[in-house]
Amino acid sequence: ATATMDGQQPQWAVAPMVAQPQQRPPQTTMNQQQQQIAQQQAQRPPQQPQPAPPAQPTVPNGTAPPPPASTPKPPPSKRPSIEQSPLVTRTPDEEAEDGRIRNREAVTKIRDAWIYKQIRARQDEFTQYKQARLFIGSFNVNAKGKDETLEPWLCADWGTNGENAPDIVAVGFQEIVDLNAMNVTVDNKSQQRAQYWTDKIARTLNAPHLTRNDPNRGYTLLMKTYMVGLLVCVFVKNPHKPRVKYVVESTVGVGVMGMLGNKGGVSIRLQFYDSSMCFVCTHLAAHRENVVGRNADFANVYNKTTFDIGEEAIREVIRSG
Repeated sequence: ATATMDGQQPQWAVAPMVAQPQQRPPQTTMNQQQQQIAQQQAQRPPQQPQPAPPAQPTVPNGTAPPPPASTPKPPPSKRPSIEQSPLVTRTPDEEAEDGRIRNREAVTKIRDAWIYKQIRARQDEFTQYKQARLFIGSFNVNAKGKDETLEPWLCADWGTNGENAPDIVAVGFQEIVDLNAMNVTVDNKSQQRAQYWTDKIARTLNAPHLTRNDPNRGYTLLMKTYMVGLLVCVFVKNPHKPRVKYVVESTVGVGVMGMLGNKGGVSIRLQFYDSSMCFVCTHLAAHRENVVGRNADFANVYNKTTFDIGEEAIREVIRSG
C-alpha cells in the first residue's frame, strides 16, 4: 500500500498484489529397490529408546576399569606355597661324570614341590572335613586350692549320654601361687600347684560316671606348662590321641624388669589331624585404668612366643596348605 498527499486529507491507494510463483524443491525419482526399502521401513514398529549405560568410574589415568567379575574370587593366601618359596639348599653342588653341575637337595625339593602341587589340585578327591568340639576355660584361683568339684564348670554341656563331650579340653589358670618375691624368683611351689590342678582336671574328665568305663570316652593329658602363677594344660579325647603331634610349649615373662614371670604368658601349640592350634594363657598388668600396660604386655607376649617344632613339622604345615 502507498499513501499520497492530495489536498488536506491523504488518500490511500492500495496496489494490487501479484502472486509470485512458489519454488518447489527438485523432485527426485526412486528406483524400484529404493521404494521396497522405504516400504519395509514404514512397516516396522517404532523402536523404544534404550537407556544410556551408567557411567563407569575412571581411575587416575583416565581409563575405565574393567567390569567386575560375576563371581568374586576369594583373596589369595598371603602365605606362599612350597613351589612359590625360594629354593634354598644347604648341601654343596656336585659335578657329575659328564661335567654337569647338580645339587641333590635342590632336585629333591623341586620334585617334592611338583608332587605337592599335584596333590593339592586333587585334594577334594581324598580329603574329608569334620568338625571338632573344643572346651577352652580360664580360672584365676587366687593362690587357693578348691575343694569343690570342677564338674559343673567343665562338663555342664556334655549331654545326657556324653554326646556333646569335647574332643579337646584346654584350661588356663592364673595365680596358682602367691605372686610374692620368693615365688617369682624361685620355683618354690609352682610345680606342686601345677600338678595339683592338672590332676584335679584329669580326675574330673575321667570320672567313672562320665566315661562309663569306656576308654574311648576318657581323656589323656597332652602337655602342661607353667610359669610362676600361670598354668595351661591341654587334654585330648583318647580316640584322637594318635592323630595329635608336634606338641610344643613356650613361656614368656614380661613382669618385673620386663622378664620375670609374675606377668606374662604360657602357650601350647599342636597339630590336630591337619589343623594347627595354639592355646595361650596370660596374666597381664593389673588395675582397670592401666589399659596401656596391658596392651604392652600382650604385644610382648605375642612377639616373644616362639615354638621349636622342627623342620619336618614346618614342611608338613606347608604341604597341607
